[in-house]
Amino acid sequence: MEKSDFQNEVEYLGKVEGIIRSRLERLCGEKASLKSQVVQERKDMWDDNRHVIRDFDDVILLSSQEAAVKLTEAQYQRNETEIRRLRKMESSPYFGRVDFTESETGENSTVYIGIFSLTEEESREIYVVDWRAPVSSMFYQFDLGPAWYQVNDYKNEVEMTGKKQYKIEEGRLLFVYDTNSSMYDDILGEVLSKQADHKLKVIVGSIQKEQNAAIRSDTRHSCLIYGLAGSGKTSIGLHRLAYVLYCNKDTVKAKNILILSNNSIFGSYISTILPDLGEEPAETKVFADLLEAYLDEGMEVEDYYRQLKVIEESLAEERLKWIQIKYSADMLQYCIDYFASFPFQIPEIRYKEEILVSPGLLQSKLNVGRALDFRSRCERLRHLVRKTIEDFFVLHREEICNDILTNDDDVLSAKEAKIVYKRTMQEYLQSAQNEITRLNRLDAQEQTKEVFADYLQHIGEDDEEAERLFYSLKRGKLLYEDALLYLLIRVLTGEAAPFPNIYHTVIDESQDYNLLQLYIVKSLFPGSSFTLLGDIWQTVNSVTTIQKYDTYEWIFGTDLVRIRLSKCYRSSSDINALAFRLISQADQSIEDEYSYFARTVRKPQYIISKDLFSCLAPILERLEKYASVAIIVNNDEEALAVKSCLQKDREVQMIISPDEEMKDRVVIIPLLLAKGLEFDAVILFNCIYPNVKSAHFRRKVYLGCTRALHELYFIERDVLPDSLQECAPYVEVSCQ
Repeated sequence: MEKSDFQNEVEYLGKVEGIIRSRLERLCGEKASLKSQVVQERKDMWDDNRHVIRDFDDVILLSSQEAAVKLTEAQYQRNETEIRRLRKMESSPYFGRVDFTESETGENSTVYIGIFSLTEEESREIYVVDWRAPVSSMFYQFDLGPAWYQVNDYKNEVEMTGKKQYKIEEGRLLFVYDTNSSMYDDILGEVLSKQADHKLKVIVGSIQKEQNAAIRSDTRHSCLIYGLAGSGKTSIGLHRLAYVLYCNKDTVKAKNILILSNNSIFGSYISTILPDLGEEPAETKVFADLLEAYLDEGMEVEDYYRQLKVIEESLAEERLKWIQIKYSADMLQYCIDYFASFPFQIPEIRYKEEILVSPGLLQSKLNVGRALDFRSRCERLRHLVRKTIEDFFVLHREEICNDILTNDDDVLSAKEAKIVYKRTMQEYLQSAQNEITRLNRLDAQEQTKEVFADYLQHIGEDDEEAERLFYSLKRGKLLYEDALLYLLIRVLTGEAAPFPNIYHTVIDESQDYNLLQLYIVKSLFPGSSFTLLGDIWQTVNSVTTIQKYDTYEWIFGTDLVRIRLSKCYRSSSDINALAFRLISQADQSIEDEYSYFARTVRKPQYIISKDLFSCLAPILERLEKYASVAIIVNNDEEALAVKSCLQKDREVQMIISPDEEMKDRVVIIPLLLAKGLEFDAVILFNCIYPNVKSAHFRRKVYLGCTRALHELYFIERDVLPDSLQECAPYVEVSCQ
């Protein structure tokens, strides 16, 4: 870049910083005033209304004062949000720029792109544009030449004449570079080489073209974003949430979006993303929260990870058989069909000897038309009964009024007879609704037993398992798969009220959800579109997980948008080369569909030792320079043994519960809990030979390898097993 051009960039940055400082000064001054105003208005409302409300005027006064307080509180909140955003912009107000010429008008434009927008208040001139704005999409999507950006349904075609990226730290412009140059890969490599703490980072300055397409995919439709470990699925899913909020800022707030994760460890890991993007934090739930909310009070449910351990250890072949049956698409469809054609009991209702409501006639009307779920059919039945009674009373109004006049001992006027007529009709309507409720009152536990027993008979199994399940429900102690089936029945019978106010839901590690869970989630959030994040190569069992991406369409429909992230950015080249080898098939290399960013650090180290524990301290000393290190083990028992070995010499955190939060620099964690997380360096402690006989052995090793950004170590008692010999060129072996 020419010296004069760089000076122009420095001057522009100075203008932007001046606007930010001026705006902050004004907002901080207003903050104190707004806070005092909120306190005073609350005090005034309390002082003026501390006595009993006497009349309607008091109600009006209270209502107006409450509205004034809410208005001031909203102004204060907006002030706080704007200050928080400007504080974030102070050190690095923008990261990119595009220059373009409008094809229709020939007008030249320059747009600086940052994490938030910035406008000069007096002139209304835009100095920085939010990365989520339509025009900003060109920065991620196009190189120089023909380009376009879309506003609503209008496509603006342009010629992009310039595209730059900036490195600004602590308000200083360090350098500017043309993103078409080879320097771009160097800068991206620098970003990827940074150390990781225990929080996921904002990546708006380094979003890649395919990632941008995923983020900006139509927010009205559900979207499956899939790719290998390290392709950025979780980051992209959360940035997509920020995009959803931006596109729907007038109607959708953070309280209208939801993040579903596998455990609380992950919830902590992603907790800062939306606030760092200037949005309020979204609610994060694990599926166990839904079970707790909808199952009977006091019910005890097996932990999800306990179920996985049983599957891992192959402790109960009989139980695995029933899990596969309960999680099957065939059983789910059977349950859906069962309640969609549920034989409702319809009361016969008469006026004198004349039939108002005929069960046979209404049953045929109820079954006409498209198939509806249980709740909808129940509402349709109530509507049909109500309309039938109302039509009868309208048609026989004169006759009914005459009956009232004839049968009443007192002499009624026509007006009084009309009132009695309406009251009589309401009594019939209410009686009919009460009778429908009484006849069709369902017990969810009984229904669970009944529908499951029917299904078992349908597939040629005896109903002994249905009896066991019913007994467990009565005791209030459920296996995890039983709890899912019970919740499914409660959903299908309308006993589990949906969340109507959730607009968009992200499901991370969605491949670990079975069909029952996905159907339940889809049903409980009927007004929500979904972003599903998944990698079927990270499924470590075939019993409780999604094995094919096509399976998602069973729940979310054929219009589900599917976006593949084909490049991996997390791990170094050597780690990725090993990971790709682990999951390549004999007939097809994974490189046919995926690639990884070239970044060399150090070859994975395979250390052979008879005393595994003696290897830990030297490795950890070498890894002192890193901000996050994980010792990944097979199970809780190994975690305890490693913790006991290390706790005398150094601070390490052991995580064996999904409810814990990562706090220390070095953590000991079982493989299943490490899913979705990343660390600067990873030590896989005795993870190969104990898993070598597992059907998903290679996927487990792949899962462990891809947690590491920079360095990876294996500690084992023996050389690579025969089944992994083709991986030998990708590791450096040493003996101790």
